[in-house]
Amino acid sequence: MKLSIQQSLTLLIIFILAGCAELAKHAETIKPTAKLTGTRLAAINFEQADLVFDLAIENQNPIAINLAGLNYDLKIENQSLVSGATAQGLEIKPVSTSTVQLPMTLKFDDLRKLPGGLWQQDRFTYQLVTEIVVDLPLIGNYAIPVSKNGELPVPKLPEIKITGVKINNLSFMAAELVAQVEIVNPNDFDVAFSDFDYQLNVNQQSWGQGSISEKNSVPKKGRATIEIPVKLNMVSMGQTAYQMLSKKQPLEYQLTGGITLDTGIELLRNYNMPLDIKGKASLN
Repeated sequence: MKLSIQQSLTLLIIFILAGCAELAKHAETIKPTAKLTGTRLAAINFEQADLVFDLAIENQNPIAINLAGLNYDLKIENQSLVSGATAQGLEIKPVSTSTVQLPMTLKFDDLRKLPGGLWQQDRFTYQLVTEIVVDLPLIGNYAIPVSKNGELPVPKLPEIKITGVKINNLSFMAAELVAQVEIVNPNDFDVAFSDFDYQLNVNQQSWGQGSISEKNSVPKKGRATIEIPVKLNMVSMGQTAYQMLSKKQPLEYQLTGGITLDTGIELLRNYNMPLDIKGKASLN
């Protein structure tokens, strides 16, 4: 029996609808899978940490599929800190696995703004929650959730200040002093320092400059002291400076320059920390 055009179209529509229904029925069996295969610290300093997450998408379909989008949310101690969405035009070949790299920058200034004293901790836990959206033929967009928990250190800059100035020799002609610079390490790891370049101003007068290349170490949660030798020409500095030293009046200082820090973290070595510190120090 010969079918009319209308009957043929009707049968075709029925077959297509039946195929779509069957495809939708088995959607879970053809849905790609995804997992996080790697997390690495690309860079870290005392301002931020650059993370890279590797997400592997496995396509068991006999046809290629496209990545339609990637939503992500980085949570610190269950508090959302970095979130967003990215659209990547990645084609995942038939019966294969492709890796998507998700770079992310975590600024430590944002940690300071979180409640609960998180910034005071030595380490923090994070949770990466992602949703990988793939475009499946006939079915449309499918979201694949992937999450990862991990831990990162919280590096903090050492605290540097002049705690006192010791007078070794004082006369109307010259003065020999030692400025005691204290370095406090608030971290849960040792910090080594070297190449200490400094310019010391006291009461808006230059008291000298120099460089100390010797390498020293400050233990975790500990402190160390650097001694800066200072020689002053009292004739050129005037009577006011002599009276201030002889009466042991408090000194208003400004310490500028830089110091090189080295930590036990592989990616946090040879960090050049600039100095511009003001304060008051006592004479002894």
